[in-house]
Amino acid sequence: MVTLYIKEEGQDAVMNVIADMAARGVNTRPLMGFIGNIILGSVTKNFESEGRPRWQPISSLTQDIYSGRLLDRLEQSRGYRKLKREKTRQAYRSSYISRSGGRRILQGEGDLRKSIVVGKVTRNSVEVGSSLPYARIHQLGGEIKPKKSKYLMIPMGGGYIRLKKATIPARPYLLLQKEDETTIIRATKDYLQQAALHARKGNRYWR
Repeated sequence: MVTLYIKEEGQDAVMNVIADMAARGVNTRPLMGFIGNIILGSVTKNFESEGRPRWQPISSLTQDIYSGRLLDRLEQSRGYRKLKREKTRQAYRSSYISRSGGRRILQGEGDLRKSIVVGKVTRNSVEVGSSLPYARIHQLGGEIKPKKSKYLMIPMGGGYIRLKKATIPARPYLLLQKEDETTIIRATKDYLQQAALHARKGNRYWR
């Protein structure tokens, strides 16, 4: 699972307060769950804005796939299995264009975005991430190379695109913004005040 840990500038003070609260017996799980939802909301905004800061644009190859230009070229190339019916050909074109998610970066069919959830919550930590196998490379970037053959074989329109490797740029979607830091600090202070109030009243829920 690709997981975001709170390591942004200024967050050490927040985590120290939370750790102190936990050490004094305050039930901090609800607070950590709330922080996880703050992070999740910020990640959603990252997708809506196509990165904050803006992600690198999709490659020219991907643009050609989604526009249908690559399919046109492949059908004219030697050794490519042509599609016999125009209706079938258009179906492939429509499929790739629809998968582009309106050509929004990292949107596709929305699987990555929908896979990001609040995971394990403890008294002093919360995990936010995705369990998809390709989630990490989109976050950190890297190269994809064939393991057992000479080429990567990417199916397309009744044939294949052959690539020696594919380079994926880093597009960090698990990323906190400055306003999130302020929201988390405020939430922590509010929770601490409520914990102190309930402790004076002898409410054991907070312990």
